Amino acid sequence: MVKAAGGVEACAIELGISGERVSQLQRPTCLDQMSLLCISQLEAVIGRAIVTGAAARAAQGETFSPIAVAVVSSVMASAAALRVISEMDRDGRRDAREICDVQKAAQENLRLAQALADTAGRLQLGSVA
Repeated sequence: MVKAAGGVEACAIELGISGERVSQLQRPTCLDQMSLLCISQLEAVIGRAIVTGAAARAAQGETFSPIAVAVVSSVMASAAALRVISEMDRDGRRDAREICDVQKAAQENLRLAQALADTAGRLQLGSVA
């Protein structure tokens, strides 16, 4: 959504917050989230309900295709692995627990990437159900 609204600096100006804060709010590892008011402001700039529209469709019971769910799961596992690697290397030293955490994250990433490949392998020609 930030990219669609003109990038970090444009969003910072629109929202009246720092560019650094906009960058933080984009990260999947950020412990807090952009407020609904901020999301609505950016959607108004974009002219499309990117976030609130998806939330409304989900609340109405819209389901996602198995391939879409598999892709999102795989991407989230990749992001989690990247976060664990970043945490491991942050202090310039690696201990046994950190290495174990990276290995676990990599195995989960591999498992979900394989699930994505398996789901993609079951795709069939024809209309989307």
